Amino acid sequence: MPFCPSCRYEYRAEITKCPDCGETLVESLAPEREPEYVELVRIASYPFEGPAQVALLKLHSRGIQAVIGNEKIAQTDMILAFADGGVHILVDKDDAARAREILESD
Repeated sequence: MPFCPSCRYEYRAEITKCPDCGETLVESLAPEREPEYVELVRIASYPFEGPAQVALLKLHSRGIQAVIGNEKIAQTDMILAFADGGVHILVDKDDAARAREILESD
């Protein structure tokens, strides 16, 4: 059975092009790559979501990938979020020192 190399769907033997994306079908697919593991560390905590969003945008504008932790908890139960230290900014451990410098510079 042929497969689409882009969509990764399997088709009947008589089909030669993917009906979704137009790619020529192949007999077998290359194995999927394992996702890259990233160790996230907390570099800052804020009492509310707003300041955390500002910090996130500041880091993204400087090329550092970051995510917000506890955002959903803070939206539903602020007491529970405060018990865990508020709304957190998380970055790759390799970017932590630079990210802290960026956030502390203002």
